[in-house]
Amino acid sequence: MSVCYFGTYERSYPRNSIFLEGLRRNAVTVFECHVPLWEKTVTKGEKFGFSITFILRFFIAQFRLLFRYVFFIPKHDIIIVGYIGHLDIFLAKMIAFFGRKKLVFNPLVSLFDTVIIDRGYFTTSSLKARLMRFLDRSACKMSDVVLLDTEAHIQYFRNELDLPNINFKRLFVGADDRLFSPEQTEKPKNNFHVMFIGKFIPLHGIEKIIESAGILKSETDIIFTLVGLGQLRPEIEKKINEQGLDNVRLVDWIPYNQLSQKMAEADLLLGIFGDSDKAKRVIPNKLFQTLAVGKPSLTADTPAIRELLIPDEHIFTSEPTPDKIAEKIRFIRTHEKTRCMVSINGHKFFHEKLSIEKLGAELKTILKDA
Repeated sequence: MSVCYFGTYERSYPRNSIFLEGLRRNAVTVFECHVPLWEKTVTKGEKFGFSITFILRFFIAQFRLLFRYVFFIPKHDIIIVGYIGHLDIFLAKMIAFFGRKKLVFNPLVSLFDTVIIDRGYFTTSSLKARLMRFLDRSACKMSDVVLLDTEAHIQYFRNELDLPNINFKRLFVGADDRLFSPEQTEKPKNNFHVMFIGKFIPLHGIEKIIESAGILKSETDIIFTLVGLGQLRPEIEKKINEQGLDNVRLVDWIPYNQLSQKMAEADLLLGIFGDSDKAKRVIPNKLFQTLAVGKPSLTADTPAIRELLIPDEHIFTSEPTPDKIAEKIRFIRTHEKTRCMVSINGHKFFHEKLSIEKLGAELKTILKDA
């Protein structure tokens, strides 16, 4: 089997890099028809404001993609449009139609849900909101198979975006074992280090982490580190300063290939605690990465989490409120044996179900049945 992985996708983004490597490890020949457009963009949603510069870059990228496909890509069986591919799908559909090839779309998330509802960049009644919804629906309708990360997300696409007859397939995100594995590091013995790594966006509920840090302020052995950037970073910095939270440290974005080393410093890694419906439908990258490095993690208890993981066996969960988060952090700190057991079970589960080889094999089966 051979596939063409097509588009302006971000190569290093886990959803793409894991699929590419997973297919190759399962003896699938992969040809990349790629022109960069999203690389090194921390906040991608803002690009959907469609500035003149972005529109010009997009059309140049589409011309380069077509040229590269026609003159440099060998014969193949299937075209996969990588994440973010909502804008690439139109060219990919034309190529697939004339080449009589199956088209697989890997959107991961809804643009409308992410850009409009979750990030709030534009109002729900705006023309851009209608465009986001149009792109979501059109991209799915043009595809023979659409890959999403959870069953909860599939139900959102079916019901909220009115796409009941699309061939959706669930495929979890996983983590790149070339970059994420257990590491040893020197840590202060008298501190319990709680760490969040990710974008400062509404989905992640970082304000609740700050409030839980405030509740735990008097317990001086518990230290919080928040690593990342994003639209809410100034607001978070202000709250930390106003509340005088000496137990919270902020660290700017660090290179992706250094995350595993940073995670090794933590005793507990945090997931997401947002209130949005989307927060209930996703399993964030950071949780897969935490399983891969063999660390315990704490995240909100959601339907999406329970599709894959068992609370208190593979992962710790809590209600997404500051007092419950603080209460669970206290429990995890004082129950070292339970903490170690969950870490070991989660790491074992990752290698059994979520490794690059396992996910690549699942994707290969989906492609064979397309």
